This record gives sequence, C-alpha cells and structure tokens, in this order.
Amino acid sequence: MSIYFTALVSLGVLSPLVVAVGAAECSERETLLRPIANKVTPVTDCLMECTGMTYIRKLQLQDNHNIRLKDSTEGDLGEYCWSTELKCTVGESFHRAYVVLPVDVSAVAPEQLEVKVTAPAASTLHADGGPSTIADTCGLRYEAGEQFSRETAGTSFCIQVVTQEDVLGDKVLKCPPYLVTFWQRNPNRSNQQGYG
Repeated sequence: MSIYFTALVSLGVLSPLVVAVGAAECSERETLLRPIANKVTPVTDCLMECTGMTYIRKLQLQDNHNIRLKDSTEGDLGEYCWSTELKCTVGESFHRAYVVLPVDVSAVAPEQLEVKVTAPAASTLHADGGPSTIADTCGLRYEAGEQFSRETAGTSFCIQVVTQEDVLGDKVLKCPPYLVTFWQRNPNRSNQQGYG
C-alpha cells in the first residue's frame, strides 16, 4: 500500500483528491491558502489507505468525478458528525455522498449493522452494494446524499452505528467512519459519467 501511495504522491496525481468536503453548488473559489488552525485533527490510517485505494480505482475506471474524503468528529455519546456546509471550487456541483464504515467486510455484513441518523432529523441510512469508485477494502458504504440538501445547510449531520443487539457498534469499526463526497466537474459536460 505504501508503495502505491508514495508513487501517487510522487506523480502529483493526488492533488484532485483533497481530504476535505465542499458545498452543493459552487459560486466562489475555495481559498487555497488559509491560516492553519491551532488544533489540527490527525487523519486516520483508514482514511489514508482508503484515499490511496480509491484513487487507484478512480484511475482504473476513468471516473471523472472529484472525490473528497473527510474524517468524522465526535458528537454526543456514540455519535459521529460532519458539517453539512460543504466547500468546493468553481465549476463543481455536488453529485453523491456516502458514509463509509471501516470494517472488515469479510467479517461484518451490512445487515448486521444499522446506521441511524441522529441529526438533523432521525432516519436510517441504507447500505449501498452497487459498483463504486470507493474501494471495497475501505468498508461498508451507506448512501448519505440527501443529508446534504439545501434544507440542511448550516447544520451538522450525525450518525450512530448500532449492532443487531442494539449495542453501539464501535467495537466492529477499525477507525471512526468517514464521509466520501463525489463532485461533478463541469456540470455542462455530459460526455462521460463515472461510477458514484
């Protein structure tokens, strides 16, 4: 894995795969240079590995989406949260979002877990088993696109992972869940659709 990651960094191809998230519609350029916050949250190993493997799949599938991955922050007991205010650059429009649970997919199946949305409104995320640019080794994917509509702007999106026994599912996770967003690069061009 480290050889692939080093090779990708050396070639400079990871620049479009920024570890951040962006807004549903872009009208302003994201600030490229900004002051560094006093408290920088370290990126998890799971997120770094998934970033590298997903970018390899993106190249293999010739997926033309911009892809951004973002670690969660801790909410109330057992909650994982993300801001619904997504940042992006001019010429991008929001396409899809997934919550990825970094689990051993050979040992844990989607039906063994329930992903409950606790904010902004209670609901349940549904597992996505279709083809995806997100590498299968990243974990289980749950569709979360509707959580980033204009109505939820300015709020937090939080989840809890629960096992079949109604116990918080932290013990099955290798790392905290993360968010993967897909962005359509020039929405006026419809010549090539990649996997989402």
